[in-house]
Amino acid sequence: MKIRNEKGFTLTEVIVSAAILGVGVMGMAAMQGMAFTKNVDANDLSIVTNLAADMMERIQSNRQYAWGYNNLQTLAAGNCAALPPAPPPAGVTKPTPVNITRVVQGDCTQWRTLVLASNLTNVQGTVQVTNAVPANPTLGARQVVVQIQWNDRGPGQRLRTVSFQTTLVPE
Repeated sequence: MKIRNEKGFTLTEVIVSAAILGVGVMGMAAMQGMAFTKNVDANDLSIVTNLAADMMERIQSNRQYAWGYNNLQTLAAGNCAALPPAPPPAGVTKPTPVNITRVVQGDCTQWRTLVLASNLTNVQGTVQVTNAVPANPTLGARQVVVQIQWNDRGPGQRLRTVSFQTTLVPE
């Protein structure tokens, strides 16, 4: 006896719906991998931004002697300890206090420790201080650039750079 109006799915319908579901799940899996990679990049960028801002704030708190921070590098181990007393720039007649060199060395050492503790690949930080343009020795304005470079964690290991730049005028 044949029963009419049988309800249900045919094998073909089940296979087609399983294939569509499979393609969707594979697309979501690929998106998860990309989201993870972008999340790691964003985390690294956040770490580097905080490190650069930290050094910029150290320089701003000692803005009268900002030129003492010129040519700081975190790459060489002895760079911070071997800082000579920075000569004052042209137009500045005040003598450099001895404790300023110690402050700059301490800031450099602490910043170097933070940069190396970030666990980024080939990370290095530099500070460049130049006379602001147009140069006016009576104002003592300085152009400060704090830069951090590192290799990202992706397969290409591309070089990434973050730079903070500001102009400081002593108070």
